[in-house]
Amino acid sequence: MTASLKGLCGTKLRYDAGLSEDLEASSGPLCSLLKSLTRPPRRLYIRVNTIKISVEEMLTILEESGYEFKVDEDIPEALWHPVEGPLEWELKGKKVVSDKIAAESVLMGSDLYAPGVIDADSVEPGDEVVIVAPDGTPVGGGIAVMSHTEIINRRRGLAVRVTKPLWRAPRTGDLPGRKEGLFYGQSIASMHVARVLDPKPGWTIVDMTAAPGGKVSHVAQLTGPKARIVAVDRPSKTGKLKENLERLGITWVEVVAGDSRRLTRLYPGLEGRVDAVIIDPPCTNLGVIPKVFDNKSMADAVKLARYQWGFIAEAAKLLKPGGILSYSTCTLTSVENEAQAIRALEELGFRLLHVSEWGVKPRKARWNGIGVRFEPHKAPVTGFFITLLEKTRS
Repeated sequence: MTASLKGLCGTKLRYDAGLSEDLEASSGPLCSLLKSLTRPPRRLYIRVNTIKISVEEMLTILEESGYEFKVDEDIPEALWHPVEGPLEWELKGKKVVSDKIAAESVLMGSDLYAPGVIDADSVEPGDEVVIVAPDGTPVGGGIAVMSHTEIINRRRGLAVRVTKPLWRAPRTGDLPGRKEGLFYGQSIASMHVARVLDPKPGWTIVDMTAAPGGKVSHVAQLTGPKARIVAVDRPSKTGKLKENLERLGITWVEVVAGDSRRLTRLYPGLEGRVDAVIIDPPCTNLGVIPKVFDNKSMADAVKLARYQWGFIAEAAKLLKPGGILSYSTCTLTSVENEAQAIRALEELGFRLLHVSEWGVKPRKARWNGIGVRFEPHKAPVTGFFITLLEKTRS
Protein backbone atom coordinates (compact mmCIF):
# COMPACT_ATOMS: atom_id res chain seq x y z
CA MET A 1 0.00 0.00 0.00
CA THR A 2 1.45 3.37 -0.99
CA ALA A 3 0.29 6.94 -0.58
CA SER A 4 -0.34 8.88 -3.77
CA LEU A 5 0.39 12.57 -4.17
CA LYS A 6 -3.34 13.19 -3.75
CA GLY A 7 -3.41 11.34 -0.47
CA LEU A 8 -5.06 8.16 0.69
CA CYS A 9 -8.73 7.20 0.40
CA GLY A 10 -9.76 10.44 -1.29
CA THR A 11 -8.29 12.56 1.51
CA LYS A 12 -5.27 14.88 1.63
CA LEU A 13 -3.61 12.64 4.21
CA ARG A 14 -0.31 11.37 2.84
CA TYR A 15 0.98 8.52 4.99
CA ASP A 16 3.53 6.03 3.72
CA ALA A 17 2.99 2.27 3.49
CA GLY A 18 4.45 1.49 6.90
CA LEU A 19 2.37 4.05 8.74
CA SER A 20 -0.78 3.11 6.82
CA GLU A 21 -0.31 -0.57 7.65
CA ASP A 22 0.24 0.24 11.35
CA LEU A 23 -2.95 2.30 11.45
CA GLU A 24 -5.01 -0.34 9.66
CA ALA A 25 -3.74 -3.10 11.94
CA SER A 26 -4.39 -1.13 15.12
CA SER A 27 -7.55 0.82 14.26
CA GLY A 28 -8.73 -0.15 10.73
CA PRO A 29 -10.48 -0.14 8.35
CA LEU A 30 -8.01 2.42 7.03
CA CYS A 31 -10.23 4.48 4.72
CA SER A 32 -12.94 4.83 7.34
CA LEU A 33 -10.34 6.00 9.86
CA LEU A 34 -8.63 8.47 7.52
CA LYS A 35 -11.88 10.08 6.40
CA SER A 36 -12.86 10.56 10.05
CA LEU A 37 -9.60 12.46 10.66
CA THR A 38 -10.75 15.18 8.25
CA ARG A 39 -13.87 15.90 10.29
CA PRO A 40 -14.10 17.53 13.73
CA PRO A 41 -15.55 15.80 16.79
CA ARG A 42 -19.32 16.11 17.00
CA ARG A 43 -19.06 17.75 20.41
CA LEU A 44 -17.12 20.72 21.73
CA TYR A 45 -16.10 20.12 25.36
CA ILE A 46 -15.15 22.30 28.28
CA ARG A 47 -14.23 21.21 31.82
CA VAL A 48 -15.91 23.09 34.64
CA ASN A 49 -13.38 24.26 37.23
CA THR A 50 -15.18 23.04 40.34
CA ILE A 51 -12.55 24.72 42.51
CA LYS A 52 -14.30 28.00 41.66
CA ILE A 53 -17.83 27.09 40.57
CA SER A 54 -20.30 24.21 40.55
CA VAL A 55 -21.40 22.49 37.37
CA GLU A 56 -24.96 23.69 37.94
CA GLU A 57 -23.85 27.31 38.35
CA MET A 58 -21.74 27.11 35.20
CA LEU A 59 -24.62 25.67 33.21
CA THR A 60 -26.83 28.54 34.38
CA ILE A 61 -24.26 31.16 33.34
CA LEU A 62 -23.92 29.55 29.91
CA GLU A 63 -27.67 29.25 29.44
CA GLU A 64 -28.21 32.90 30.39
CA SER A 65 -25.67 33.82 27.71
CA GLY A 66 -27.51 31.78 25.07
CA TYR A 67 -25.40 28.61 25.07
CA GLU A 68 -27.03 25.18 25.46
CA PHE A 69 -24.39 22.93 26.99
CA LYS A 70 -25.07 19.46 28.39
CA VAL A 71 -23.33 17.30 31.00
CA ASP A 72 -21.26 14.40 29.67
CA GLU A 73 -22.42 10.85 30.33
CA ASP A 74 -19.13 9.75 31.96
CA ILE A 75 -17.42 12.79 33.48
CA PRO A 76 -19.62 15.05 35.62
CA GLU A 77 -17.45 18.17 35.25
CA ALA A 78 -17.40 17.84 31.45
CA LEU A 79 -19.88 19.95 29.48
CA TRP A 80 -20.47 19.71 25.75
CA HIS A 81 -22.07 21.64 22.93
CA PRO A 82 -22.91 20.10 19.54
CA VAL A 83 -20.72 20.96 16.55
CA GLU A 84 -22.72 21.96 13.47
CA GLY A 85 -21.64 21.21 9.92
CA PRO A 86 -20.44 20.88 7.36
CA LEU A 87 -21.96 24.26 6.47
CA GLU A 88 -22.39 25.46 2.91
CA TRP A 89 -21.31 29.01 2.11
CA GLU A 90 -20.48 30.93 -1.01
CA LEU A 91 -16.84 31.72 -0.27
CA LYS A 92 -15.66 34.76 -2.20
CA GLY A 93 -13.28 37.66 -1.94
CA LYS A 94 -9.54 38.17 -1.72
CA LYS A 95 -7.37 35.24 -0.73
CA VAL A 96 -5.65 34.96 2.64
CA VAL A 97 -3.27 32.02 3.09
CA SER A 98 -2.91 30.67 6.64
CA ASP A 99 -0.54 28.09 8.04
CA LYS A 100 -1.76 24.54 8.67
CA ILE A 101 -2.48 24.92 12.39
CA ALA A 102 -4.39 28.17 11.91
CA ALA A 103 -6.30 26.71 8.95
CA GLU A 104 -7.53 23.79 11.03
CA SER A 105 -8.71 26.22 13.72
CA VAL A 106 -10.49 28.41 11.16
CA LEU A 107 -12.24 25.30 9.87
CA MET A 108 -13.97 25.15 13.29
CA GLY A 109 -14.86 28.85 13.32
CA SER A 110 -11.88 30.34 15.12
CA ASP A 111 -10.77 33.79 14.00
CA LEU A 112 -7.48 34.12 12.12
CA TYR A 113 -4.69 35.98 13.90
CA ALA A 114 -1.68 37.62 12.26
CA PRO A 115 0.93 35.05 13.39
CA GLY A 116 -0.98 32.37 11.47
CA VAL A 117 -1.04 34.29 8.17
CA ILE A 118 1.38 33.28 5.42
CA ASP A 119 0.16 35.70 2.76
CA ALA A 120 -2.61 38.30 2.37
CA ASP A 121 -1.62 40.14 -0.77
CA SER A 122 -3.50 43.48 -1.28
CA VAL A 123 -5.96 42.84 1.57
CA GLU A 124 -7.32 45.94 3.33
CA PRO A 125 -9.52 46.28 6.44
CA GLY A 126 -13.17 45.55 5.61
CA ASP A 127 -12.40 43.33 2.63
CA GLU A 128 -14.32 40.09 2.26
CA VAL A 129 -11.78 37.27 2.12
CA VAL A 130 -11.47 33.54 1.54
CA ILE A 131 -9.07 31.80 3.92
CA VAL A 132 -7.14 28.90 2.42
CA ALA A 133 -4.64 26.40 3.83
CA PRO A 134 -1.08 26.28 2.41
CA ASP A 135 -2.18 23.62 -0.09
CA GLY A 136 -4.99 25.87 -1.36
CA THR A 137 -7.89 24.16 0.45
CA PRO A 138 -10.59 26.71 1.42
CA VAL A 139 -11.27 26.54 5.16
CA GLY A 140 -13.63 29.49 5.67
CA GLY A 141 -14.47 33.08 4.90
CA GLY A 142 -14.47 36.32 6.79
CA ILE A 143 -13.80 40.04 6.96
CA ALA A 144 -10.27 41.43 7.13
CA VAL A 145 -9.50 43.49 10.21
CA MET A 146 -5.93 44.38 9.22
CA SER A 147 -4.25 45.32 5.98
CA HIS A 148 -1.61 43.12 4.41
CA THR A 149 1.07 45.58 5.52
CA GLU A 150 -0.14 45.57 9.13
CA ILE A 151 -0.23 41.78 9.23
CA ILE A 152 3.33 41.45 7.97
CA ASN A 153 4.78 44.28 10.06
CA ARG A 154 2.95 43.73 13.35
CA ARG A 155 2.70 39.89 13.35
CA ARG A 156 0.19 40.03 16.19
CA GLY A 157 -3.48 40.74 16.72
CA LEU A 158 -6.68 39.77 14.92
CA ALA A 159 -6.21 39.62 11.14
CA VAL A 160 -9.55 38.19 9.93
CA ARG A 161 -12.88 37.90 11.71
CA VAL A 162 -14.26 34.56 10.52
CA THR A 163 -17.94 34.80 9.54
CA LYS A 164 -18.28 31.72 7.34
CA PRO A 165 -16.82 28.65 9.07
CA LEU A 166 -17.22 25.23 7.51
CA TRP A 167 -18.03 23.80 10.94
CA ARG A 168 -19.56 25.82 13.77
CA ALA A 169 -19.23 25.54 17.53
CA PRO A 170 -18.93 28.10 20.32
CA ARG A 171 -15.53 29.75 20.58
CA THR A 172 -14.22 28.84 24.01
CA GLY A 173 -12.46 32.19 24.24
CA ASP A 174 -15.82 33.95 23.90
CA LEU A 175 -17.64 31.91 26.56
CA PRO A 176 -18.50 33.66 29.82
CA GLY A 177 -16.17 32.79 32.69
CA ARG A 178 -13.03 31.99 30.71
CA LYS A 179 -11.00 34.96 31.95
CA GLU A 180 -12.15 34.22 35.48
CA GLY A 181 -10.96 30.61 35.23
CA LEU A 182 -14.39 29.05 35.62
CA PHE A 183 -13.66 26.43 32.95
CA TYR A 184 -10.90 24.97 30.80
CA GLY A 185 -11.28 23.99 27.14
CA GLN A 186 -10.29 20.32 26.91
CA SER A 187 -11.25 17.28 24.84
CA ILE A 188 -13.24 14.53 26.51
CA ALA A 189 -10.49 11.99 25.75
CA SER A 190 -7.91 14.17 27.51
CA MET A 191 -10.22 14.58 30.52
CA HIS A 192 -10.29 10.82 30.91
CA VAL A 193 -6.57 10.82 31.79
CA ALA A 194 -7.18 12.30 35.23
CA ARG A 195 -10.45 10.43 35.78
CA VAL A 196 -9.10 6.95 35.01
CA LEU A 197 -6.04 7.62 37.21
CA ASP A 198 -8.37 8.52 40.10
CA PRO A 199 -5.73 10.53 42.04
CA LYS A 200 -6.02 10.79 45.83
CA PRO A 201 -5.26 13.47 48.42
CA GLY A 202 -1.92 12.71 50.02
CA TRP A 203 -0.36 11.41 46.81
CA THR A 204 2.79 12.81 45.24
CA ILE A 205 2.05 13.25 41.54
CA VAL A 206 4.38 14.31 38.73
CA ASP A 207 3.21 15.45 35.29
CA MET A 208 6.32 15.10 33.13
CA THR A 209 4.82 16.91 30.10
CA ALA A 210 2.52 19.34 31.84
CA ALA A 211 2.10 22.35 29.53
CA PRO A 212 -0.29 23.94 28.77
CA GLY A 213 -1.88 22.50 31.90
CA GLY A 214 -5.07 20.63 31.04
CA LYS A 215 -4.30 17.30 32.67
CA VAL A 216 -2.33 18.59 35.66
CA SER A 217 -5.00 21.19 36.49
CA HIS A 218 -7.67 18.47 36.26
CA VAL A 219 -5.69 16.28 38.65
CA ALA A 220 -5.33 19.23 41.04
CA GLN A 221 -9.06 19.86 40.76
CA LEU A 222 -9.80 16.26 41.78
CA THR A 223 -7.31 16.05 44.67
CA GLY A 224 -7.34 19.58 46.04
CA PRO A 225 -4.30 21.05 47.80
CA LYS A 226 -3.72 17.96 49.94
CA ALA A 227 -1.81 16.26 47.11
CA ARG A 228 1.73 17.25 46.24
CA ILE A 229 1.77 17.93 42.50
CA VAL A 230 4.85 18.73 40.44
CA ALA A 231 4.35 19.97 36.86
CA VAL A 232 7.39 19.78 34.58
CA ASP A 233 8.02 21.05 31.08
CA ARG A 234 10.59 22.85 28.98
CA PRO A 235 11.39 26.45 30.02
CA SER A 236 9.75 27.79 26.84
CA LYS A 237 6.43 26.26 27.91
CA THR A 238 6.26 26.91 31.64
CA GLY A 239 5.17 30.54 31.30
CA LYS A 240 1.88 29.54 29.69
CA LEU A 241 1.50 26.69 32.18
CA LYS A 242 1.86 29.06 35.15
CA GLU A 243 -0.55 31.52 33.55
CA ASN A 244 -3.24 28.86 33.12
CA LEU A 245 -2.82 27.48 36.64
CA GLU A 246 -3.06 30.98 38.10
CA ARG A 247 -6.20 31.74 36.11
CA LEU A 248 -7.79 28.54 37.42
CA GLY A 249 -6.90 29.41 41.01
CA ILE A 250 -4.55 26.42 41.39
CA THR A 251 -1.75 27.78 43.54
CA TRP A 252 -0.35 24.60 45.10
CA VAL A 253 1.14 22.99 41.98
CA GLU A 254 4.93 23.28 41.83
CA VAL A 255 6.09 24.18 38.32
CA VAL A 256 9.57 23.00 37.30
CA ALA A 257 11.29 24.15 34.10
CA GLY A 258 13.56 21.55 32.56
CA ASP A 259 13.88 18.31 30.63
CA SER A 260 11.83 15.82 32.61
CA ARG A 261 13.70 12.92 30.99
CA ARG A 262 16.45 13.87 33.45
CA LEU A 263 14.19 14.73 36.37
CA THR A 264 15.85 12.44 38.90
CA ARG A 265 19.03 14.48 38.43
CA LEU A 266 17.22 17.79 38.26
CA TYR A 267 15.09 16.99 41.31
CA PRO A 268 16.76 14.05 43.16
CA GLY A 269 14.35 14.18 46.09
CA LEU A 270 11.60 12.69 43.94
CA GLU A 271 13.34 9.46 42.97
CA GLY A 272 11.44 6.40 44.18
CA ARG A 273 8.89 8.51 46.10
CA VAL A 274 6.19 9.31 43.56
CA ASP A 275 2.69 7.78 43.68
CA ALA A 276 1.69 8.64 40.12
CA VAL A 277 3.40 9.92 36.98
CA ILE A 278 1.52 11.37 34.02
CA ILE A 279 3.14 11.31 30.57
CA ASP A 280 1.47 12.68 27.45
CA PRO A 281 4.57 13.16 25.29
CA PRO A 282 5.10 14.76 21.89
CA CYS A 283 3.74 12.40 19.23
CA THR A 284 2.66 12.24 15.60
CA ASN A 285 -0.68 13.88 16.56
CA LEU A 286 -2.66 11.69 14.18
CA GLY A 287 -5.70 11.86 16.46
CA VAL A 288 -5.90 15.67 16.47
CA ILE A 289 -8.84 16.58 14.25
CA PRO A 290 -9.97 18.01 11.90
CA LYS A 291 -7.00 17.79 9.55
CA VAL A 292 -6.96 19.84 6.35
CA PHE A 293 -3.97 17.81 5.13
CA ASP A 294 -1.15 15.82 6.68
CA ASN A 295 2.09 14.21 5.54
CA LYS A 296 3.84 11.71 7.83
CA SER A 297 5.79 8.48 7.62
CA MET A 298 6.50 5.45 9.76
CA ALA A 299 9.98 6.89 10.30
CA ASP A 300 8.36 9.89 12.04
CA ALA A 301 6.49 7.60 14.42
CA VAL A 302 9.57 5.49 15.18
CA LYS A 303 11.69 8.59 15.86
CA LEU A 304 9.08 9.96 18.25
CA ALA A 305 8.71 6.57 19.95
CA ARG A 306 12.41 6.67 20.82
CA TYR A 307 11.94 10.14 22.29
CA GLN A 308 8.84 9.04 24.25
CA TRP A 309 10.72 6.12 25.75
CA GLY A 310 13.04 8.53 27.56
CA PHE A 311 10.09 9.82 29.59
CA ILE A 312 8.86 6.31 30.38
CA ALA A 313 12.29 5.10 31.54
CA GLU A 314 12.65 8.14 33.79
CA ALA A 315 9.13 7.63 35.19
CA ALA A 316 10.17 4.16 36.35
CA LYS A 317 12.90 5.78 38.45
CA LEU A 318 10.51 8.33 39.95
CA LEU A 319 7.76 5.90 40.96
CA LYS A 320 7.76 3.97 44.20
CA PRO A 321 6.62 0.32 44.21
CA GLY A 322 2.86 0.36 43.72
CA GLY A 323 3.05 3.72 41.97
CA ILE A 324 1.07 4.22 38.78
CA LEU A 325 2.22 5.42 35.38
CA SER A 326 -0.44 7.08 33.24
CA TYR A 327 0.73 7.06 29.63
CA SER A 328 -1.36 8.70 26.93
CA THR A 329 -0.99 10.18 23.46
CA CYS A 330 -3.15 12.01 20.94
CA THR A 331 -2.08 9.63 18.19
CA LEU A 332 -3.13 6.21 16.89
CA THR A 333 0.01 4.31 15.90
CA SER A 334 0.77 1.13 17.81
CA VAL A 335 4.49 1.93 17.84
CA GLU A 336 3.80 5.04 19.95
CA ASN A 337 1.12 3.40 22.10
CA GLU A 338 0.76 -0.34 22.74
CA ALA A 339 4.38 -1.11 21.87
CA GLN A 340 5.56 1.39 24.47
CA ALA A 341 3.38 -0.18 27.17
CA ILE A 342 4.53 -3.72 26.28
CA ARG A 343 8.17 -2.67 26.42
CA ALA A 344 7.63 -1.08 29.84
CA LEU A 345 6.08 -4.33 31.08
CA GLU A 346 8.99 -6.39 29.77
CA GLU A 347 11.90 -4.14 30.71
CA LEU A 348 10.95 -1.85 33.59
CA GLY A 349 9.04 -3.98 36.08
CA PHE A 350 5.50 -2.73 35.48
CA ARG A 351 2.18 -4.54 35.72
CA LEU A 352 -0.66 -3.69 33.38
CA LEU A 353 -3.75 -2.38 35.13
CA HIS A 354 -6.86 -3.82 33.50
CA VAL A 355 -9.57 -1.31 32.63
CA SER A 356 -11.72 -2.86 35.38
CA GLU A 357 -9.17 -1.48 37.89
CA TRP A 358 -9.40 2.07 36.55
CA GLY A 359 -11.28 4.88 38.25
CA VAL A 360 -13.59 5.30 35.25
CA LYS A 361 -14.19 3.04 32.25
CA PRO A 362 -14.35 5.28 29.16
CA ARG A 363 -17.46 4.28 27.24
CA LYS A 364 -16.43 6.24 24.15
CA ALA A 365 -13.23 4.21 23.83
CA ARG A 366 -12.28 0.62 22.94
CA TRP A 367 -10.26 -1.52 25.36
CA ASN A 368 -7.81 -3.72 23.42
CA GLY A 369 -6.09 -5.54 26.28
CA ILE A 370 -3.26 -2.99 26.61
CA GLY A 371 -5.12 0.31 26.87
CA VAL A 372 -8.09 2.19 25.53
CA ARG A 373 -8.29 3.75 22.09
CA PHE A 374 -10.54 6.69 21.27
CA GLU A 375 -11.07 6.26 17.52
CA PRO A 376 -12.94 8.97 15.59
CA HIS A 377 -14.35 6.56 13.01
CA LYS A 378 -16.00 4.53 15.80
CA ALA A 379 -17.06 7.36 18.11
CA PRO A 380 -17.18 11.08 17.18
CA VAL A 381 -14.20 12.08 19.33
CA THR A 382 -10.53 12.96 18.88
CA GLY A 383 -8.10 10.08 18.43
CA PHE A 384 -6.40 9.19 21.71
CA PHE A 385 -4.77 6.35 23.66
CA ILE A 386 -4.51 5.77 27.44
CA THR A 387 -2.94 3.01 29.48
CA LEU A 388 -2.18 2.61 33.19
CA LEU A 389 0.83 0.65 34.47
CA GLU A 390 1.72 -0.19 38.08
CA LYS A 391 5.36 -0.38 39.17
CA THR A 392 5.95 -3.73 40.86
CA ARG A 393 9.59 -3.56 41.94
CA SER A 394 12.08 -1.01 43.23
